[in-house]
Amino acid sequence: MKKVFLNNEIWTLTFSAAFQRANVYSNKPSDKQKSKLKSDIRKFIEKDIEPLYFYGNYEETKHIENINKISLKSEGHADILNNGKFNFGVSQKLLNLYLKYLWCLDRIPEPPHFPVDRRIQENIKFTPIVSWTKFKDEIDYMKVIDYVKGIKKPNDSLAQFELENFERRVRTDK
Repeated sequence: MKKVFLNNEIWTLTFSAAFQRANVYSNKPSDKQKSKLKSDIRKFIEKDIEPLYFYGNYEETKHIENINKISLKSEGHADILNNGKFNFGVSQKLLNLYLKYLWCLDRIPEPPHFPVDRRIQENIKFTPIVSWTKFKDEIDYMKVIDYVKGIKKPNDSLAQFELENFERRVRTDK
């Protein structure tokens, strides 16, 4: 039961973060429609994508493909989504944040990337800041990833770098 509870909490946080500023819904979908969308995306990621990350050292190109697969999967709910699907920004936030949580709980090896959002762009002094909610494809996303590759310590991974440089508004460990 503890694992189920934690997984439900992870998904609540993941969907909240990925949807909070992204204006994903068109018109006013019902709670039932929203729940069905989230359930379908969650099942897809858990069943078809998550197992691919169990062994670590996952290729960057495959990771980008997986982000795009989430966007394609969301097309099954085109009637309630703006532009008929998740854009790349929403899809990357969903997958990268979910993988980050799993990694921090030691349930998977280190993921290849990190969730790209405004806060991390500000913290690393990336300019110009591009709204992650507007990423249509991987171009702007990869500019941030490539920037971090150029500033991180040689032995640090991208995920580790982001974990050290991500900061919520209130920190209690300082």
